Order: sequence, then structure tokens, then C-alpha cells
Amino acid sequence: MNKRNNPESLVDTALARACQMVRRAGVNWTRRLRSAAVTGRSSWLQEIESVEEECVLVRAHLASLTVSLVSEVIIVYALREFTKIIASYNDHISGALRVRFLAREINEDVCSNMLKSVLLPCVSKCSISNMQSNFIQTLVIKLLYVIPNIKALILPSAHPSYLQLLVERIQILTHLQEFRFHIGCTTEILIELSRFCRHMKHLSVQESRLVDDYCVEHLLKLTQLCGLNVAATSISNIGYRKLLLCLPEIENITWFSPIDTVLGNLRVYFPSVMKFVGTVSHASIIFWKCPNIKELELLSPAQAISDLAGLRNVSSFSLFRCSYTGIALGVVIRCLGQNLTNLKMNEILDININDLINYCTVLKELSILYSHMIIRRTFELISPHFRNLKVIRLRYDWGPFDFSSILHLYINLNVLHLVGMVEITDTFMKQTVTAGGFRNLTECFIEFCGDMSMDTAWLLLQNCPNLTTIGNIDSWSRVDEREVAALLTFLRNNNLSLEVCR
Repeated sequence: MNKRNNPESLVDTALARACQMVRRAGVNWTRRLRSAAVTGRSSWLQEIESVEEECVLVRAHLASLTVSLVSEVIIVYALREFTKIIASYNDHISGALRVRFLAREINEDVCSNMLKSVLLPCVSKCSISNMQSNFIQTLVIKLLYVIPNIKALILPSAHPSYLQLLVERIQILTHLQEFRFHIGCTTEILIELSRFCRHMKHLSVQESRLVDDYCVEHLLKLTQLCGLNVAATSISNIGYRKLLLCLPEIENITWFSPIDTVLGNLRVYFPSVMKFVGTVSHASIIFWKCPNIKELELLSPAQAISDLAGLRNVSSFSLFRCSYTGIALGVVIRCLGQNLTNLKMNEILDININDLINYCTVLKELSILYSHMIIRRTFELISPHFRNLKVIRLRYDWGPFDFSSILHLYINLNVLHLVGMVEITDTFMKQTVTAGGFRNLTECFIEFCGDMSMDTAWLLLQNCPNLTTIGNIDSWSRVDEREVAALLTFLRNNNLSLEVCR
């Protein structure tokens, strides 16, 4: 049987109550405003005045609490909940106010004040990347002036309507060290960042076509930059080369066109670069120019990459869309395998499983997705590979080798994600667990596999004492709502710490 939930500490209890108090305030405010709007404009305006007075009180109360608890726990929770509550309220109320601009403006003000009540100067990170409502995104950008000390700003990958507003707010964010805005960023935004955010260390604007060479000279002012991603923007090979040459602290190269055209003919090398993501025509250029790489991610390599075998510091290796034999990947695996701790292969043809078992002996995480697997000969059942691997992710793979046939050998596995494997059934899971497999699992996600029922959920619950998460049971072929309800009731009645994902 898996572990019971531990009793909450006094601090945890206090934090939970504070979070619930803040959430109840948001629910209460929006419910009152909806009811008042039905009564009439006068009642609605009167209720707005009352709500705005309470917003000030909530903000003052939060400001009186310990900064670390507020910034790291309460505000994170409150902001997530408030954005959903206010977005729902705005969607409901907007129809009634559609014909009156003044009313819409007043509504925006009260929504702004509700959101402001949970935004304090101690907030260090602002991420609106998961906020679906454009109305809420715009409100947060408007309110950046109340959280001027943030060090990280993460925006959605889109072309939003608040670009000019963002440009105007950047001058406030002088403490910013991380900025992420894929697809929608512009050269004008980067120019403003270079003027006011001189502490910037990480900047990622991938796929933003409105970012071009004109911003290069301005980016060079950000001398503390160590992480830069301008891949798939309108910056040219020459512009990117200049950035790499003139920003000495850069630790990554991310470029989707062949990097040969950027690094070719350069007499310098880049000892500070620890990560490469992109494409390359001649792998030797990475070996000679970036000898200290630790993370390597190759996109659709077509030529032999055996020259990469000399990069003995690589611990994380990812490949996308290629042939295992066609690029001589086996040579690289045999040389780098002894240091690899993370290996991910996506859409790879003819993966030789023997190489992974025999040479990747300290591997901790293995992901094989949408790939074709083969095996050429027998292997050692006592290979350190089986003892050391902690995480396996397999998704819609095929070929003559059936990976399920060796899953039971991974005796110390903590995380198991299996998708689209018809071999995974109730019978398979029972046989594996009975043989001693999967006993150390903390996470088990099985989706769209073979004949599966709640029997597997009960089996894992009874035999995996460290299991904390199981899913995704709605994709299992023989599961009905009553059985799920029975499991959830059992977990609740016995105070067991298992999250069931649907």
C-alpha cells in the first residue's frame, strides 16, 4: 500500500487558509458584481465602489505578511486563481455592457483593481504564458508598474494586441533578468529592453519574424547575456555571428538553419558554449568550435555525425528525424554513452537497442518517441544500464523489437510514461509486478495502450509504496465512472497520497 498523507504543519495550514481566504475574496467580489449588474446600472456602480474598497484591504493584508511566504506561495496561487475568476466574470458581464463604452471602461477598472490586490512589489516572476484570456493578459501588462521588481517576464507564444502597451512598460522593469516572448516579439521591444534592462541574462524570442538585424547592435549592450535564442527570427546568419562573437558570456547556440554558415571560416572557438540546439551539415564544426558542450540537440541531421564522438562532456543528447544507421549514430552512442544521463530520440529509424543497453550505462532518463527499434544480438541482463535508469518515456514506437519485453529489468525505475503500446495490458502489468518490476515507481502514466482496467490501478496502489501519481485512466479501454469514484473514495477515506489523473 502506498504512503498516507502526512499531517499538515502549522505553517502549511496557515498558508492553505491564507490562499483560500484570498480565493474566497475573488469569488465573493465577482458574484456580488454579477448580481448587482442584473439589478441595474446604479446597483452595479455602487457594488463596484464597495469591492474596490475591499481590494485595498486585501492588498494591505497581504503586504503585512512575511515576504517569502507571500511571493513564493500565496501570490503564485492567488494570481493563478484570480486570473481564472476574473476572466470568467468578464466573459459573463461583457454581453450586458456591450453597448456602453463607458460601462466597459468602468468594468475594466474594477477588474484591474481586483487583480492589483494580489500583485505586490515582492513578486519576482510574472508569467502570463498560460493565461488564455486576452483581456487578462492585457490587464497584467497594464499592471506591470505595480510589480516593478520582477526578474522574469514570460509571455505567450502569439501575436497579442498589447504590444505597444508592453513597449511603454519596459522602462519600469529595470531588474529584469529573463525575458521570453516567442512568435510575437518585435525589434522595438528588444531595443527598449537593451535600454532599460541591463541586467538581462536570458532572452528568448524564437520564431518572432518582426525581430531583425536592426536589433543586433542594441542587443550587444546586454553584456551579461548568457542565454540567447533568436532562432527562426529575421536575424541573418551574419547578425547571429556578430552576436556570438561580441557577447562573450553566451552559453548556448540555438539556430535552425545549418550552423556551418554562421561558424564557418571563423578562427575563434567558443569555450563558454555548453548547449547546442539546431542543424549542422558538417558535425566536425561543432566539435572544433564548441568543445565543451554538455547538452546537444540535433534537428534532422542527414550526414554522418561520427565527428561528435569526441565531445566527451555531453551528458544530454537529443535527436529528431533521422536514420540511426544513416548518420552513424551508433559510433557516437558507443563513445558518448558512458557519460550520457539523458537521451531522447524522436522519429528515429532503426534504433539499435543493443547500443543503448551496452554503452549507456549511467543513463538516468530515456525517451523514445515515434521511432523504429531493432535489436541485433543478445545483451547482458545484468548491465548497469538496467540498474541506473530512473525514467522511461515511450510513445507510439514500432519495429521488430518490443520494448515491453525488457521493462521488468529496470528494477529502480521511478517514472514510467507509456503511450500507444498495445502490448501493455492488465495481464502484462500483473506479470511484471508479480516478477518484482515497477516496485519503485513514483509516477505511472499509461495512455491508449492495450486492454486496461482499474485492476491495474489497484495493483499499482497495493504494490508500489512510493507511487504518488497515476494516469491517464480515462484512456484505458475498460474503465467506467463508478470504478473511478470507488478508487477516489478509497484514497480519501484512507488518507492515501495518490493523485489520479484523468
